[in-house]
Amino acid sequence: MRRSLHPSRPSQSHPTGFTLLELIIVMVILGIVVGLSVAGIDRFDPGNLGLRVSVETFLESSRDRARVSGHPVTVVQIPASGEKEARLMRFVFQRALEASFEKEFQQREGLELSGSAALDAVGRFGACGDLQNGGTIAVAGRGMPDLTRGFSLDVDLFNPLGEAGELLNWEGFLAIVVRRSGVVAATLRAGKGELQQDFLLESPADSSTINKWQHLKLIAADEMFLMVLDGREVARMEIAEVLGTPRSAPVFGDTEEGWRGFVDEFTVWARIGELGPEIPGTVALEPLELRLLFDRNGMLDATFHPGPVPIVLSDLGDEIGSFVVGRFTQEVSL
Repeated sequence: MRRSLHPSRPSQSHPTGFTLLELIIVMVILGIVVGLSVAGIDRFDPGNLGLRVSVETFLESSRDRARVSGHPVTVVQIPASGEKEARLMRFVFQRALEASFEKEFQQREGLELSGSAALDAVGRFGACGDLQNGGTIAVAGRGMPDLTRGFSLDVDLFNPLGEAGELLNWEGFLAIVVRRSGVVAATLRAGKGELQQDFLLESPADSSTINKWQHLKLIAADEMFLMVLDGREVARMEIAEVLGTPRSAPVFGDTEEGWRGFVDEFTVWARIGELGPEIPGTVALEPLELRLLFDRNGMLDATFHPGPVPIVLSDLGDEIGSFVVGRFTQEVSL
């Protein structure tokens, strides 16, 4: 028998499995991970994350829309109906009727003159409408807009002699009169059906200036009627929610008792609705009857909101996002 000249080497052993202790540790770790996943599955669900971001973005863009346009924006929640999910909606102002009173744009703007009214007088911005010798200027535009949800009106005025009289007559809808005392009075028709009535909004005395350009703005929305002169709110009152419907084009001046002066840059903005993100059936948004009003500066309107407005999103009782909408911005709690 031959013997190996080399000493024998110990055989190398290879592990074939886990020890009992290692298996126990792995099972404990798996149990913890699975438990956390089940408990927080809604919170980390990509759909809920996207919804939270969509709601936040919609609120922020609504603020921006108010700032840029210079008009208030309202955000509401529309409840679910039939097969339609609940969703957010905002009401914004869209340009609907305008007149620069320049002769070259007379046909495009649908301007109809009568009496001694004229165009192309020197205005605040280029040419303007001339009513200093009487007459009327109707602004037909491209048809009458739907203003039942609300409107905003802007016009620049120049009263060289402090004349009083009817400045604007929009049959069945709005009338603006300047009085001897310098009061600017606006009468707006609002209400549903037989409940329609006229609401009279008046500025303080001496609000109408003489021999100086002045900017007049009227805003009607969310059951409020506002008058702003040269960027300063001078009058406000509550009105019916639904506004009347104009029966003809707005007319500046009057052949007999019309206001005498110059008008420039007339614009009417119609209030329309824009749809926002849908709220799935399993998700609850609180408050249920959400209504946020941002003023024309993009700030939470203090008249309607005395303090910050908390908003909470929850899915099957588990919170997926919350917002605190304050006067200037909103804070997000993740």
